[in-house]
Amino acid sequence: MKPVPLGTRGTWQGIPGPEHTAEALGNPGVQVIASPALLALIERCGHTTLQPFYEAEEAAVGIRFALEHRSAAVVGDPLQVEVEVVAVEGRRVQFQAEITQQGRLVMQGSYTCQVIDLPRFLAHYGLTAGDPSRCSSS
Repeated sequence: MKPVPLGTRGTWQGIPGPEHTAEALGNPGVQVIASPALLALIERCGHTTLQPFYEAEEAAVGIRFALEHRSAAVVGDPLQVEVEVVAVEGRRVQFQAEITQQGRLVMQGSYTCQVIDLPRFLAHYGLTAGDPSRCSSS
């Protein structure tokens, strides 16, 4: 991994759909965006932010999440995700994260990931990069 400067920022914007609701994730009738879906967006934004710093065959996996869901987000209105690198310890990178919708704070907190050698990581679990049982990064 190349050095990741403190203060490195990343953003992502998109429109959540019905597949992101709590109802779609097993909570009947709750038609707002689910906390796990928001976490996935933070992970995606963190991964995208780190991509320029990866060496060949590196990736990142989430290892710590301290997030507070502050208000509901709804289907169809754009979400803005912002992450900022606040600590780097070896191959661990900690982000401060925030999600807003229509100027309203939806989620905030910290997300920490570990940069890994992907082939070695997968091999530890009996998987390979082309294995269809492998989960894609979010």
